[in-house]
Amino acid sequence: MTTRILSATALLAVGLALSPLASAYGMNDLKQSAGDMTNSQGAAQTSGGAGALLGQLTSGSMNLGSVQNAAGVLGYCQKQGYTKSATEQIKNKLMAKLGGPAQATRSQGYKQGMSGLLQGGQGQTFSLTNLKHKLGERVCGAIADKAMSSFLGG
Repeated sequence: MTTRILSATALLAVGLALSPLASAYGMNDLKQSAGDMTNSQGAAQTSGGAGALLGQLTSGSMNLGSVQNAAGVLGYCQKQGYTKSATEQIKNKLMAKLGGPAQATRSQGYKQGMSGLLQGGQGQTFSLTNLKHKLGERVCGAIADKAMSSFLGG
């Protein structure tokens, strides 16, 4: 595990050094990126980390499993302080689509979402419980965007 983390960090450093934009990155940025990579290990149970989850969400290669779970995950994101008011509005619209909070909270998918488990459309399950705050904001924002386009037609 440690060798894999060191290899990933070394590859990141080499990639930035060879990049024409490398001078724009300070050493602190490099350390932060490496830290995010190492700290997100285990954050996603089936796809290799929160960075991979974020990539799948933003590229469109991952679909959300259910409206109930997406609403629950956005509730979890709220509880953790990862979201902004726009995300809360999306969660509230999802809840209304489900028949209101009383109806949604009965769903197993919603309960799993509220505990930080995101269900993917292809049966994947991702745990958001170990995310660092900045990465949590990005992942939760991507989930809100995906829920908006997938379930609310926006």
